[in-house]
Amino acid sequence: MASATKYIEVLIDSLTKFPGIGRKGAERIAYFIVKSDKSLGKNLIGALKEVDEKLDICTDTGMVLLKGEESPLSSDSRNSEILCVVENMEDVIKIENTNSFDGLYHVLGGAISPLDGIGPSDLSFDKLLKRINSGLKEVIIATNPSTSGNATALYLEKILKDKTLNYHALLLVCRLVVIWNISTTKLFLQLFQEG
Repeated sequence: MASATKYIEVLIDSLTKFPGIGRKGAERIAYFIVKSDKSLGKNLIGALKEVDEKLDICTDTGMVLLKGEESPLSSDSRNSEILCVVENMEDVIKIENTNSFDGLYHVLGGAISPLDGIGPSDLSFDKLLKRINSGLKEVIIATNPSTSGNATALYLEKILKDKTLNYHALLLVCRLVVIWNISTTKLFLQLFQEG
């Protein structure tokens, strides 16, 4: 029995690495996988293998893309004068599903959260600042309405203001746009674009 539980324990330990999954949740998922039809496990392994082999993260924007291809969200068909800064890839998907924004994106990879040990150096602020150029006219800060999201937005506003002092010809209009769920995303983007 001890040799069988060793494999379950490795699975549980692996599952606890996912965000929002603690030990108890990982145990439930692991035992569900073990008890389920073997095709579930094989499908899961196949999906994970496909993600590993076919997807990559853009080093500049933080967006997911097919390996060897340029992100369609950073192509020439988009408005390169507007940059929307978000915490995570999921935020980009939500905004894109509204069909209301045609600018570029930058994914920070999270939010500033000192309690969780996440500071500005743990996020992609340095890569964001490298993307600021004379052709950029507007930066939209679209962080989540949480303590860490607000801290991130305030930090972004500060570094973007500092950046404009270094480049006198560069005019950045920084607006705080809070997007808290899919149903209000489209409304806020419409109000933002009208305003």
